[in-house]
Amino acid sequence: MTSKWLIIIASIGIFSIACAPLRPLGPDMNISARTAAAQKWIDSRNITGISEWDNVLLPWLGTPYKYGGNTKRGTDCSGFVSSVYMEKEKISVPRTTKDGFKNGKSVDKSSLIVGDLVFFSRQGNGNNVNHVGIYVGDGNFMHASTSLGVTITPLDDNHWKTLYLGARRYL
Repeated sequence: MTSKWLIIIASIGIFSIACAPLRPLGPDMNISARTAAAQKWIDSRNITGISEWDNVLLPWLGTPYKYGGNTKRGTDCSGFVSSVYMEKEKISVPRTTKDGFKNGKSVDKSSLIVGDLVFFSRQGNGNNVNHVGIYVGDGNFMHASTSLGVTITPLDDNHWKTLYLGARRYL
């Protein structure tokens, strides 16, 4: 087997753990309730209160989930984050959740600001980072959900608060 094929196979293995589906919707909130919750941001045209961020983030709301995607036609969590950062800040952030968590400046949850990246893990440790979103203020983060596409969810959501791993600042 050539080294080219080994690199491709290793890349597929690494990529397959990033943004893996985390769970079905919990009993605390169904799809229509979460969709309705996100509708307030769409209607108000205001997610962060910062027009430079809102102008980039609003068109992503409702984008369908697509594993490996990074466009408004379909995206996964790290594709969403990397595309938003490239569009808004013209900077590249790591494409995988694991690499994204390894880099950037560590930020305490109490010190989050708009644009910080928030990371989650099923095992609650940095060895299995499998979801990322962008902190949008007021305790909420925007992310690509496997069941809802790009949406906004409170960090203190019963599911997500148990999986929260930490945050990184790239700005």
